[in-house]
Amino acid sequence: MTTEQRHAALRGPENPRARGHSPAVEQREAAAARAAGEPPKDQAAVDPAAPAAASTEKLKVGKYEVSEAELAGMMTRQAAEDLRKATLPAAPEAYKAELPADLQLPGGVEYKFDQSNPSLVAARNWAHAKGLSQDEFSQVLGIYATHEAQQNAALAERSRQEVAKAGVNAPQRVDAVSRFITAEMGEADAAPIRATIVTDAHLRFYEKLMNKISSQGAASFSQQHRAAPDAGGIPGYDNMSFEQRRFAQDQNAARRR
Repeated sequence: MTTEQRHAALRGPENPRARGHSPAVEQREAAAARAAGEPPKDQAAVDPAAPAAASTEKLKVGKYEVSEAELAGMMTRQAAEDLRKATLPAAPEAYKAELPADLQLPGGVEYKFDQSNPSLVAARNWAHAKGLSQDEFSQVLGIYATHEAQQNAALAERSRQEVAKAGVNAPQRVDAVSRFITAEMGEADAAPIRATIVTDAHLRFYEKLMNKISSQGAASFSQQHRAAPDAGGIPGYDNMSFEQRRFAQDQNAARRR
């Protein structure tokens, strides 16, 4: 064993971390590897199917400098924008007033748009000016329809609660009050008044008003023709409608003549 071999045995295996960087040594080792037909140590295995790495070199276009990756991203975005513009409705009238297919409105109601509504016409004009797609326009309509459905559901629940307060004969009571208002005011003036009967409190108010007017009318009588009707002597008077009370009062007065 030579002296150099004994020194190598004493040193043990080489520590790669302790090895410094020497371009000259690396060049000699690379040359020796090529002479022996071996690939250089620093040459990593390359997958032929792997895409080539994008160049980081900057390309100068006028006063701008962009890399290959930046230029590719800009071209991709421009192509997507051109495609989107090509699929936009050509005119405001071309926007369809339809809701998104997957939209579920509160209460499962079905919402339909009035095609002649000026608000819908304005919405179409706005969508075209802003460059909205048909899908985006439908999403906007979906927000509006959901709000309207929630409002209607709340009003329907309030109406249901008020009907429950008025009792099972609420429809008959409302009908009697409506006919009384129409008889007193005429159809034209009665219509907006009837529309205010939306709560149990409204219904009870008009019924009290009916009773007062009915009582006053029954008290205005002539001694030569008929006596004032005795409401207490009419069976079931409290549960009668206005017309039924008037009829019973007239019958009671006729018997007293």
